[in-house]
Amino acid sequence: MDVNEAIRSALRLFEPQFHEVGKPTIATEYFLKESLPEIDGDPELLHKALQNLVLNALDAMPAGGTLTFRTVETQPGIRISGSLRHRKGAYAGGVCAAIYAYYTTKQQGTGLGLAIVQSVVSDHRGTISVASEESHGTTFRIELPRRQPGATTKKLPPTSAADQSAPATPETAAASD
Repeated sequence: MDVNEAIRSALRLFEPQFHEVGKPTIATEYFLKESLPEIDGDPELLHKALQNLVLNALDAMPAGGTLTFRTVETQPGIRISGSLRHRKGAYAGGVCAAIYAYYTTKQQGTGLGLAIVQSVVSDHRGTISVASEESHGTTFRIELPRRQPGATTKKLPPTSAADQSAPATPETAAASD
């Protein structure tokens, strides 16, 4: 599957919210390495995970900011980095704990958004890490293994939190975090 296209597609879904009239702007930056190796994976699940990351970035930047996605080839596969730089010293406090199910800082959140991301990444035999620094921003790093030689693309069976929610849209994704 094409990881760069999954990133572009997830960001396109939220593009109207990045430039919503009357709200601070969220700029997007792409540094996507073309010709990445293929990965084994379920495009729908990975797209859902990326949507949840973008939605959390939107919620973490009420004063606007910059959302940057990078992809690079690594020895074992592909690294996806999603970084958000906040304006006015905003801080996504508690973000490191947010990858655990039912953790939320939102009044109406379920705390499942980033837990779904972690579940999807794990289902793809990958890892996710997060680092956050007050007044600087937050970076999520996803590592996914490349497709093994001779392997064919297959849809992964849903597991854990990832199969318990509907596909994220700007309207429904808010309910998942």
